[in-house]
Amino acid sequence: MVREMVILVCHAQDGRFADGDRAAVRQVLETSEQIARVLPLGPDVKQVLCADGGRLVLRAPGLDGSRSFHRIDVFPASAWTGAMVGLLYELMRSGGFGLVQDLATPQFLVTQPQQITYYPWLPEPPILVRSASELARTLARAG
Repeated sequence: MVREMVILVCHAQDGRFADGDRAAVRQVLETSEQIARVLPLGPDVKQVLCADGGRLVLRAPGLDGSRSFHRIDVFPASAWTGAMVGLLYELMRSGGFGLVQDLATPQFLVTQPQQITYYPWLPEPPILVRSASELARTLARAG
């Protein structure tokens, strides 16, 4: 369904990189029903054990500190599960991130209508996804 790695990136209205919402992302990692446990693996790296057995490794430079926090690299450590996609959607929505679907053909996925205008350099506007299930279907079509 989803590639071996996806990247969540945050942009401002003018298309420049912006900081994601650290507090909101931390809140998701502390309270999401999609998560069974979060294990720190090092600075800015966490392994997430999902409620349905799925596992992700998140590399989020800047999340635990005060430097810029523009992206989250997401590496599946198991086959993709519903909880993993649900968590991905929660992180996108709460942190203000768009998802880079494929670096070779830069199609972005976003969760908020206003984000469609945040990527003026793209040949096609981002795709708006309004739920975790819609995110899963969109990613499956691209896979």
